[in-house]
Amino acid sequence: MVKKIGIIDIGSNSVRLLLAEIGEQNSISIVNELKEYVRLGDGLDKDNVLSEEKIDLALKTLSTYKNICDSFKVTEIAVVATEAVRRATNRAEILNKTKEIGLDIRVLTGIEEAYYDYFSTVNSMNVDNAILMDIGGASTEIILVKNRQLVNSISFPFGAITLTQHFQITDVLDEEKEKALINYLRSELNTLDWLKEAKGFPLIGIGGSIRTVGKIQKKVENYPLNLIHNYELKYGDVLAIYETVKSKNNTQRKKIKGLSGDRSDIFVGAAALVKTLMELCSVKDLKISRNGIREGLLYSHICEDDHPIDDILSFSIDNILINHNIDRLHSEHIYNLFKSLCRELSPLINTNECLDNIIKAAAMLHDIGSNITYYFHHKHSLYMILNSQIYGLSHRELVMSACIAANHGDDSLPLNYEDYGSILSKNDLVIIRKLGILLQLSESLDKSMTYQIQAITCAVDKDSVIVKTISNTDAFIEIKEALNCSDTFKDIFNKKLYVV
Repeated sequence: MVKKIGIIDIGSNSVRLLLAEIGEQNSISIVNELKEYVRLGDGLDKDNVLSEEKIDLALKTLSTYKNICDSFKVTEIAVVATEAVRRATNRAEILNKTKEIGLDIRVLTGIEEAYYDYFSTVNSMNVDNAILMDIGGASTEIILVKNRQLVNSISFPFGAITLTQHFQITDVLDEEKEKALINYLRSELNTLDWLKEAKGFPLIGIGGSIRTVGKIQKKVENYPLNLIHNYELKYGDVLAIYETVKSKNNTQRKKIKGLSGDRSDIFVGAAALVKTLMELCSVKDLKISRNGIREGLLYSHICEDDHPIDDILSFSIDNILINHNIDRLHSEHIYNLFKSLCRELSPLINTNECLDNIIKAAAMLHDIGSNITYYFHHKHSLYMILNSQIYGLSHRELVMSACIAANHGDDSLPLNYEDYGSILSKNDLVIIRKLGILLQLSESLDKSMTYQIQAITCAVDKDSVIVKTISNTDAFIEIKEALNCSDTFKDIFNKKLYVV
């Protein structure tokens, strides 16, 4: 039975709604996302009383979200609030008013907020050892992860909005304000003795402010993928962005590509915080996560005893196969044949890199384009893989998997590889051609989709490759189809292909 879930996150900057369906085998389908910049953090006075104006605006937004959830016929609505409501001395008034519209708010502690940030990340990124940081409007969560486990966490009572207010960063950041800001951030971060354990760990950034760092850099380098999740920057990139935004007033910042006008006035303090943490912990790499509290809450619905998913790539691929109604048995059979060919012909592939993730994603999802049409489905598979949220792959692995899947139909280049020059190397293109023809050969060996050929072995000599098929029946059609790959195989490997 499909469960329909609505998750509302009342943050200090924005109020967001996530609508999702949880189906068979705990498959997840995101149906809709909505966001309203309410800026509750701006509505707290010196006594932490939240203004009636902000309460009314939040209630209007929440009432709209409640109506959307009702129309979607959700089976459960989870509503959580973070630092602005947590800090508000009149939060009882807020909670009572939301009950009147049929919503019960759970005010998360800072530690709970950090936990859901962690849980969303560990279930959607390959993270062993890392520092996680979520910069919100009025709080910042920092989490230490070792061996995929949350080891330490803290929630600081400052964020993009409150840093802007406290240091009055409404214009160009002058030298005096910058010194005060950086000294403050260093002082706060230095209270965390356990951060010393994270020297040199990568930083995984969560939340809109850090996503904006990634969006700006993607515009700078004209990045070819639309995806922000798992996008990687270097410390030098972050420093350059900080130096740029601190030297501009708000009007000028609004013209920076990738920096939305809704965030330009509160971005400088957040950028300073990212830069400062990277410096203190000698962090060289920043990875962006598009997931946060909402996704953490969603995963808590499917993970028994809140145990993280063991193999996020397999889970993600399974999720796609289920949601797109793809023949899993055929996909697995092609995957097994493809793995065998890659293993048997590894000297011809000639790489020391582990290609397991690429091989798995390309083979399991090679037919996903059939959902559009069977004809030219390999080219549709390219687009769908590139634009699917496949967890457990780097962007490079994603592009290579998509290109290999696209090449299983024929040897014509399905896209301009030069467009991906910032992601793929010349050697990557060689690997794509080699694995592409092997995937095409694997597909040919189950052309009838009846699993006639159960396994294969290969013999390689100076001038030829012999693929011996193991079957209980006469696999005439499959062998004939496989031999159609001979010319391309010869072009790529400079060896004659025999299939028997």
